[in-house]
Amino acid sequence: MMRAVQITAYGGPEVVMINDVPKPVLGAGQLRVSVAATGVNPVDWKIREGYMDGLAIPFPFTIGNEFAGSVTELGTGVTEFAVGDVVYGSVGPIGVFADELAVDANAVAKAPASLSLVECAALPVGIVTAQAAFDAEPVGPGTRLLVHAAAGGVGSIVVQLAKAMGAEVTALTSPATMEFVRGLGADHVIDRTTAYEEAIGDFDIVLDAFGPAAQARSWGLLKPGGILISLVSPPDQDEAARRGVRATMTFGTPNAAALARAAALADAGKLKPTVQRTYPVEQAVAAMAEVEGGNVRGKIVLTY
Repeated sequence: MMRAVQITAYGGPEVVMINDVPKPVLGAGQLRVSVAATGVNPVDWKIREGYMDGLAIPFPFTIGNEFAGSVTELGTGVTEFAVGDVVYGSVGPIGVFADELAVDANAVAKAPASLSLVECAALPVGIVTAQAAFDAEPVGPGTRLLVHAAAGGVGSIVVQLAKAMGAEVTALTSPATMEFVRGLGADHVIDRTTAYEEAIGDFDIVLDAFGPAAQARSWGLLKPGGILISLVSPPDQDEAARRGVRATMTFGTPNAAALARAAALADAGKLKPTVQRTYPVEQAVAAMAEVEGGNVRGKIVLTY
């Protein structure tokens, strides 16, 4: 048996339990991973509250979606990993807050050797989410990118990856986190509590991590033909057409290639996660509450 952080119903913190569950069965093409750390994301408490209720997943189920740990067993047909390898990944919206995982080998990558396991666990969701956005609209030298929520677990990774790709990055963040975001390498850092629409514009891409309110303030910041990419809610396509711009919503999905590229960047000193605080897995409820409260710089991480 092993420990897993599960929810027994949709609701508040009271539905989160640490249960003893059977260890996962290892399938062909999979790795058994002893989990050392897992990142905590806003989607975790949103799922707890019913964000995925349309999927009719039977209770109780394990939450969490990014991890770092060590390979302890190889499934049939796995040749690219060895027992003892340190790996990291984001393998779906649920199922990761547990002592052990059985994960598809083609969905994870070897973790950055220069980072601790706690730091590695803070990266995967940001990496695969950023890659999904960059797949929707390529980023490179000369791209002018505006990032909402630039201090968060995803935004802070987007800023660094976009800079590594040569983009000119403008970051919106709260007054308390402006120096932190400057340290990530953003070219321009702007207080999101100001009337920033009057001071900036002509962006190729605006990346939204807040939702409709931020989107409403973003349309006029795009150049003609530019694109608003939301990570959280579908943009208004009629408004996009009226303004002569484009809009889409993207989701992070397992992406071993993106994780491998990011690991190389991290080992080259071009990508650094920020861990605001760690909690032992027994305090998962407290960790999720801190994320739900907002104002997290980088990531909250559970240790096992």
